[in-house]
Amino acid sequence: MGPATLRLSARPAVEGTSRLVAPPFGSVSAHTHHGPLEFSATLNDVDVQALGGLIDRSPSTGPVSTAALEGTLRPLEQQARHAAVVFLLRIVGLGLLGGAVAVVVFPRRSWARLARCVAGGALAVVVLVVPSVATFDVSAFRAPHYQGALEYAPTLIGDVRTGLKRLHTLREQMALISQNLNRAYAALSQPSPDLGNGTIRVLHISDVHLNPAGFDLAERLARQFEVAAVVDTGDMGTWGLAFEPAVAQRVKDFHLPYVFVKGNHDSPDVVRAVAANPNAKVLVNSAAEVAGIRFFGAGDPTFSPGEGYRYDDFERLKELRSIEVAHDLDLQTPPADVLLVHDPRQATYALGHVPTVLDGHLHAFGTQLTNGTRLLTTGTVGGAGPDGLRQKQPVPYSAEVLYFDQQTRRPIGVDRITVHSLESSFSVDRELLPEGQMPFQSNPMPVPTTTTAATLAPDGSRSPQVLPTQPGNDRPGLGLRGGRPTTTTTTTPTTTRP
Repeated sequence: MGPATLRLSARPAVEGTSRLVAPPFGSVSAHTHHGPLEFSATLNDVDVQALGGLIDRSPSTGPVSTAALEGTLRPLEQQARHAAVVFLLRIVGLGLLGGAVAVVVFPRRSWARLARCVAGGALAVVVLVVPSVATFDVSAFRAPHYQGALEYAPTLIGDVRTGLKRLHTLREQMALISQNLNRAYAALSQPSPDLGNGTIRVLHISDVHLNPAGFDLAERLARQFEVAAVVDTGDMGTWGLAFEPAVAQRVKDFHLPYVFVKGNHDSPDVVRAVAANPNAKVLVNSAAEVAGIRFFGAGDPTFSPGEGYRYDDFERLKELRSIEVAHDLDLQTPPADVLLVHDPRQATYALGHVPTVLDGHLHAFGTQLTNGTRLLTTGTVGGAGPDGLRQKQPVPYSAEVLYFDQQTRRPIGVDRITVHSLESSFSVDRELLPEGQMPFQSNPMPVPTTTTAATLAPDGSRSPQVLPTQPGNDRPGLGLRGGRPTTTTTTTPTTTRP
């Protein structure tokens, strides 16, 4: 097809997917249809000079019009359609042949039996192929899954805005794939991903847990995805031992703004060691603007190593503190774009007060949209640290890259990166966040009219505390507005790809 030679294949599958394989870079796949088949197109050979010439003749910036692409892409479309038709006819022919060959196993052969077997084989293939073809939607590649070499992930997936605005027609999709492949092959000699300038990219990591390999991975991701800043939502330490602050020296190696909030495994010494780095900003109920995004951070109010028996008390305390966090957010001028906490519970009643919440603590990816607030939970970039070594199944190293819209200052997409082995297994899953293109509308979460809690004193003693409700407000003692909760939750499990 044009300057490329492709091998088409199909196989039975539980989920209807299509995969474009481009050795040695990896593959891009998407859920494109509802039939029980997986289609695959493998790039066997490319005339790089001819591909470069094709791209030079095609528009690469701005809206792609049909008229502009007609001359260069019409021959490719015709070849692609012809190849697809021949491919499907071969599949049907295989079914016919299989039915005919089946007659050989019968001791009494007849034309009637041959006709029935041939018809049965054809019908079986049609049942497989027709639903796949009828429901095929190439626009599913707006949110692709990438698997392959880490340094080529941004190159093959492309800028997140491409998925939001440009994939409207088959012509545009073909142009995009051609451009990305052209950049990918050029990257062989000089790996330099080009993601464009349409978004502000931020690397979100959490739960390093003293693991130097976690910092190695984070530095590599920051470099390959060309991020503007790194956000760390805590648990750089683990036990609070004297040697732990030394790990914070790795922060200065990023040569980028590094925003940090304390986790429940971070001792005061670790927090001070992070703040000692010239590129670090430690947020303690405070705000800072980095790369055009205003972050407000609230550190974890607990230090829990050796305090497992107080787990329920700590969780309740974090939930109560989220009321104070919501109040502090309402007082910010200018308003914060992103709330940083370690434990999602610290944002319980802050949802609806801020466009985006970033957190960690759970060692797994997750996301939800509640009262207009997008909550994004990243995994553990340190593979859970020492605790991960005790697991029967190794905990994957994980992080996420957020793409912020320059106008709304909200994320419009997220790439979730999972590394199951620092040498061999790597995957990227992209999710588009369409609400990020619209301005945020405040819709605070309601707080119960009377909140009773056990307040933890420094010595471990507890005293009951009742937060009264001010007249005319749903916020206990804080004068905050109430609201109607509306939640959309999506949990993204870690995907293992060999």
